[in-house]
Amino acid sequence: MGSIFIKGKTMKTLEKNNYEKGVDVSKWQGNIKWNEVINDGIKHAFIKMTEGGTYTDPQFVANWNAAKKTGISVGAYHYFRGASSTPEEQTENIRKNLTSIAFDTTKDWLAIDVEKRGNESVTPDAMADNLQNLLTRIKRDVLPNFDVIIYCSSGYWDSGVNWKKYDFSVHRLWVAHWNVEKPRLPKTWDKPGTTWFWWQHSSKGHVQGIQGEVDLDWVNTPSTNSYCSIL
Repeated sequence: MGSIFIKGKTMKTLEKNNYEKGVDVSKWQGNIKWNEVINDGIKHAFIKMTEGGTYTDPQFVANWNAAKKTGISVGAYHYFRGASSTPEEQTENIRKNLTSIAFDTTKDWLAIDVEKRGNESVTPDAMADNLQNLLTRIKRDVLPNFDVIIYCSSGYWDSGVNWKKYDFSVHRLWVAHWNVEKPRLPKTWDKPGTTWFWWQHSSKGHVQGIQGEVDLDWVNTPSTNSYCSIL
C-alpha cells in the first residue's frame, strides 16, 4: 500500500502511534485475495453482511471465511435503514446471517452503519428511536451483553440523528472522516474519556489482493486505547 499524504503527514506517521491497518469491504470489491491482503500489512477487516430487513451481501460468507482463515481479525457490518425496514425485521436479518458463520463473540465485531443514503426522508427522532430499538433487540435477542459498534460521521450524525435522546456513547465508535490528520468526532463521543475505535480515513485506498479502490481504516486497539479496553 502506498503512503497517503494528509496535511503534510503520511499514514506511516500515524502507524507509529500504534494504530493498526484495517479495511472495510463489500461486494463492490469483488473476489478478494485475502492472503495478499494480510501480506500487505492489513490486520483487521469489516465485511458488509446485511442491509435493512432482507438484503444480504452476496460476498459476505466467502469474504468472512477467507479473511478469518488468514488470521485477519474480522467484523460484520449491517447498513441501518431508519424507516424502510423495521427494527424487528433488521434484527431478524442480522440474526439469520450471523448463524451462517462461526461468529465468535470473544473476538469478532458487529457494527451498525448509520448514514444518510437511504435515510434522507427519515426524521432525526425516528432515526434515534429506531436505532436504539435495533440496538436493544440485538443485545436482548441475538448477542446478549455484546458491545455493538456504531459507524457514522459527524456530518450526518450530529444533525441527522437526535443523538441526545439516548446514550449512544455506550457503544464504541467507528468514525468516518476522510483525508484529515485527526477525525472530527460526532457529538455523542466528543467528550473526555471517549475516542474512536475504528477510523475510516480514506475511501480511495489501494491494497494488494483487492481490485480497485477500497476503504482504509485505522484501528485503535485495546492495548493502545484505555477507552476500548474497558468496554
